[in-house]
Amino acid sequence: MHAKKPGQCTHGWGRGVVILSLVAMLPAIAAADPDKHESYAIGHTTMVLIDPSRNPDGSTPVTTAGRPLYLHMWYPASAESAQHIRYTWNNPIYNQNPGGTIYPGLPDTPALTFSGSLSAHPIAEGAPLAKGRFPLLVATHGYEVAAAKNMPDTLESLASHGYIVASVEHTGDDDVWYQTYFMEHYVGLELGPNPSIYSATILQRVKDVSFVISAVLAGHADRSGAPLAARIDPKSIGVLGYSLGGMTSLATVTGISAQGLPADSRVKAAFMGAGTNYGLLLNAVDYANARVPLMFFGNDTGIAYSNFNRFTGSREKYRVDIAGWNHHVGGYQTSWCQDIHNSLIAINPAVFPQAFIDPSSLNPSDIANFVFDSTFYWSYTGPYENGVYNFCEASVFGGVSDAQLQAVLFGNPQILDARNALQGSMPLAPELPISETTRLTTGYVLAFFDSALKHEKHDAHDLESPLVQVVEDCEHVRPHPFDLAPGDQIQFVPASDSYQVTVRSGAALLPAGPTKLSVAGNGTAALSYSGFSFPVPGTPEPASLLFVSEDGAITTRTAGDYTGVDDNGSPWYMRGQLLLTNRLTIAALMKDLDSTAASPGGGVFATYDAANHRVIVTYLGVPAAGTTAPNTLQVVIYSAGEIDITIGALAATGPAYAPGILGTLGLGSGQARATQLRKVKPIDFAALKNGPPMMLPFAGGAIYEQYDQGVSGRCREDHD
Repeated sequence: MHAKKPGQCTHGWGRGVVILSLVAMLPAIAAADPDKHESYAIGHTTMVLIDPSRNPDGSTPVTTAGRPLYLHMWYPASAESAQHIRYTWNNPIYNQNPGGTIYPGLPDTPALTFSGSLSAHPIAEGAPLAKGRFPLLVATHGYEVAAAKNMPDTLESLASHGYIVASVEHTGDDDVWYQTYFMEHYVGLELGPNPSIYSATILQRVKDVSFVISAVLAGHADRSGAPLAARIDPKSIGVLGYSLGGMTSLATVTGISAQGLPADSRVKAAFMGAGTNYGLLLNAVDYANARVPLMFFGNDTGIAYSNFNRFTGSREKYRVDIAGWNHHVGGYQTSWCQDIHNSLIAINPAVFPQAFIDPSSLNPSDIANFVFDSTFYWSYTGPYENGVYNFCEASVFGGVSDAQLQAVLFGNPQILDARNALQGSMPLAPELPISETTRLTTGYVLAFFDSALKHEKHDAHDLESPLVQVVEDCEHVRPHPFDLAPGDQIQFVPASDSYQVTVRSGAALLPAGPTKLSVAGNGTAALSYSGFSFPVPGTPEPASLLFVSEDGAITTRTAGDYTGVDDNGSPWYMRGQLLLTNRLTIAALMKDLDSTAASPGGGVFATYDAANHRVIVTYLGVPAAGTTAPNTLQVVIYSAGEIDITIGALAATGPAYAPGILGTLGLGSGQARATQLRKVKPIDFAALKNGPPMMLPFAGGAIYEQYDQGVSGRCREDHD
C-alpha cells in the first residue's frame, strides 16, 4: 500500500485490475478490534417523532395528524453498563397501535414475540448524555428492513467514538409494513390501513432524513439527562445508509433533480453501504451536484464502479470494494444469525397451513412470527439459503424441530434435506466471516467520518485487508470488451487438481431441449438427474446437484441469498464470488439477466442427455436487465468432469443500472484463502483460441476472465 497526492488518479491498466492505493489520510482503526479506541460508554433510547408536514404515506396536502417515524438513537453516555440490550423488529407505530387509535391511519399489527438480537456492546438504556460537543449522524436502512437492524454493531461503535446517531425507520417501507401486507393479503387478517411510500420511495426517505435532522436539532429528541440538541455540532452532520439506505444517503447530498428536491446543505458527509441507484432515479446532474466527502462501501451493485468519476463536485470521494461481500449479512452484522435462530425456535409449526385456512383459530403473534421468518429468510431464497449456511454456525439450528423448519418453507421438505447435507460443514464461507466484514464496515465508517466531520488525520495501514480494494478520487481502467466470437468454445477437462483448457472456434450449440426453467425475477432452479454426477478438481466428492441462476451462474452447493447469485458488483467484488464462497461456480456471464425479456422462444433451458452423459444448460436470447440486446451462451457438463462453455452471442452491455460491467466467464473453485485473492490472475481466453491445450491449476483457485467497458472521464470540475 502506498499514499498518493490528493486528486491524483489511480490507474489500473489491463485485465483483472487491482487498485492497491489505500487512503493515507483516513484515521487508524485497529485491525483486530476497531473499538479498542473507544472512549465513551454507549447510551440508547427509542422514540417516535411525527412530521406534521406530511401524511403517513408522505403525501400532501396534510389531512391527518402527520407522518410518524420510529427512531433508535445511540449516543455517548456518562454512565457505564455491563448489560447488552435486545433489538427486536417490532415498531410501536404498528405493533402498539390498538385499533389504530394511537397512530391514526396505520394498522394494528400483531407483535413478534421471539427474542431480539443482543447488542454487540454493553449499552446503558436511557443513560445520561456525556459532556462535550458531538457530530450528528442520521442512519437509513435498506428496503423493508428496520431501524435497529441497519448496521447495528457499527452504529453502536460510532456512539462509543463520540457520535450521536439517529437511525430512522421509514414508515411504509419497513419490514413490519411487509408483514402487515402479507397477513392482510395472503392470510386474510384485517389489520387496518397500511399506507406505503412506494409511489416516491427515495423522495420520501430523503425527506425523512431531513426531517429527523431538523427535529433533533430543534430538541424534539431531547430526553431527561440527554439534551441532545445542545450537544450537537450543527456544522458536523453526516448521513449513512445500507442498501436502499445507501442510495437514500446519496440522494440526501445530491438532491433529486427529476423530482425537484435540492440537496440538504446541512449534511457534510455521506456514507453509502452497498447502495444502488434505485429505479435509475439519480442522473449525471445529481452525481455532479454532490459537494461533500463521499464513501461508497461494499459495491456489490456496481453503481459506484461505473459512475465513480461522475461525482465531480466532491473533493474527497472513496470507493471501498470488499471481495465476495454478502449483501444481507453485511447489513445485519451480528444480528443476522441471532435473529435466524431466535425466530426459528419461536415458530409454532401448527401455523402452516392453518394460517391460510382459519387464521382466527391461531394466536395472531404466532402468525406474525411465522410470516416474518418464512418471508424474510426462506421463501424467496429457497431451502439452500446461503446467507444461513455460509455465515452462521451449525448451532443456528439448535433446538429447532423438523416440523418448525419445514413450516417456515411452507411445508417444503427440501429445507430438511439442505440442513442435513450442509449443517455439519457450517459456516461454509470461512474466509468471509461476519466478524471480519463487520470490522471492516465499522473501521471504514469511523475513519471516513472522523476525517470528514472531526478533521482527524491519521495513518490507515491498520485497515488493510486482503479482502479490500480502495480507490480515491479518480479511477481510470482500460476497457476490456468481449473478444470471443459466436462459435467460440472454452473447454475445461479435469486432470488431477487442474484443468486442461482449450479454446476453439467453430463450435455449434447443442439443442437446448424443451425444459424451460422457472428462474424469472433473479431466481434459481435446482437440477438433479438420476445417476448423474461429475468430479471437480480439488473436491473429494463428485457434484450431483446443480443450481442454475437466471443471472448467468451455475453452482454446485447453494442457491444465492440475494438476487440469485450476487451479481453486478465491481470486478474485484466478483472475484471474491468466484474464489471465496466455497463452492464450484460456473460463470456463464454472471450478471443481472432478465429471462422474461428474452427473444421469442428464448429463456433459460436445461436438459439431460443421458446417451452422452451430459447436462446442457442454455441461456437463449436473454438480455441484461433493462436492456434488449440478447445474450446466448451454453454450458455443457459431462459426467467425466469436462465442462464446455460455448458462445452464441454476447451483448456489449451490462444491465441498465451498471452497463459497463459486461460479465464474467470461466470457473471458480470458491476454495481460495483471502490472502490468495491478488495472486489468482484472470486468463485471456481469446489468446488461447485454436492453440494447443494449456494445463492450468484450479484447486483453491479460478480460471476466469472479466469483461468491462472500462472507467474513464474527468474526475473534478473544470474550475478545480
